[in-house]
Order: sequence, then C-alpha cells, then structure tokens
Amino acid sequence: MIIFSTRARVAGAIPDAVAWAAEVAQIVTKATGVTIEVATRVGGHNDIIWVSRLDNMAAVEKLMEQVQGDASYHAAIRTAQEKKLFDSVSVEQAFWRTI
Repeated sequence: MIIFSTRARVAGAIPDAVAWAAEVAQIVTKATGVTIEVATRVGGHNDIIWVSRLDNMAAVEKLMEQVQGDASYHAAIRTAQEKKLFDSVSVEQAFWRTI
C-alpha cells in the first residue's frame, strides 16, 4: 500500500485555510473516487496535511492524472493562491510505503 501526502503551512487566515482544505479534499475525492483525509497539526506551526491511501504507484499515477485534468481542482488552487492561504515554499508531497 502507498500513502500519498501533501503538507502545506497556513499563511493566511486559519479558518479560511481549514475550510479550503476540506473543500479541495472533497473536489479531489469526487474527481478520483479516492478518499482524501485532511488533518491539522497539533502544536507547532499551522500545517495542514492531505492523505490518501492507494494500492500501488500505478494508482497514484492515475489519481495524479485525474486531478491534473480536473477544472474544479485548478480553480480551487487558484483561489488558494489568490487568497494567499498557504506558504507556497512549504508545500511538500511525499509517498510512503507501508511495511
């Protein structure tokens, strides 16, 4: 199993960033059929993480292709950029293999 995560540090209003994070997770879930979980960091910086679990890297690739072709996803990304909700330098994606 592959766990795919994206983490970003909140730079704008926290309530707006949290609401946007939940919204974009729903957009990706609808576009791909893959459940996206959203969590906020407890303590430390105001980070948000999106996590999905997929069977293999081929499934990750399929998810990426579906998201890249989704107009709603791109519109949501533009909204986050325009509102400066996140520190773009902090965005980090990672792939994890369960053991």
